[in-house]
Amino acid sequence: MIEEAGKDRDDRTGDVGAPGGETGPEGNRRLSAVAVAALGVLLFAEALVLCVLLVSLWPVLIELVEAPGEPSATLRWAPLGLRGWDMTADAAMLIAVMISSALGSFVHAATSFATYVGNRRLYGSWLWWYLLRAAIGVALALLVYFLLRGGLFAGSSTTGATNPYGFSGIAGLCGLFSKQATDKLREICDTVLSTRGDGDRDRRDKLARTPGGEAGQGTP
Repeated sequence: MIEEAGKDRDDRTGDVGAPGGETGPEGNRRLSAVAVAALGVLLFAEALVLCVLLVSLWPVLIELVEAPGEPSATLRWAPLGLRGWDMTADAAMLIAVMISSALGSFVHAATSFATYVGNRRLYGSWLWWYLLRAAIGVALALLVYFLLRGGLFAGSSTTGATNPYGFSGIAGLCGLFSKQATDKLREICDTVLSTRGDGDRDRRDKLARTPGGEAGQGTP
């Protein structure tokens, strides 16, 4: 009787360790079986589409990058049977970076998804994390790509001086390890944009207090 009463109490409160418990800490509910299946299919479809896009884009990118003395050369790229676009080398490189970073983000998201589903710990509050994971990786990879192109290849205005394999690999790592990449960018910004003072704290014209206790207007 005592064990049955304890189990009923765990099921009502949604204890994480209770068999069949559907809620976690702070009432966070687990995703239903239908939602889990839909999210898994979405992740699988995302990986399939990204692989097809990258495979179809790569020959166009390599041919444009290796075109001697023709930085404005264009080739048509028609992904997934859609209407083709005339791609320059720079545009093809940007798209390759975006696709590669999205693939890296997929690896991270799919690994997390499989781990939490296998442990029955996938809660609804993490749904948007999985949906936005690829977008976060793409945005971060584009910033890193611009930094590398602007800092390491500033003297070259053509994409022929770049290595699509290297940049795509870096973009994939940015998507896979977005937290580490963000921390590294923060370290770089802290070093480059470091200041000796403390901004407003070192200003002479601080806001003065009026006799009534209210903050007065200082000089700008």
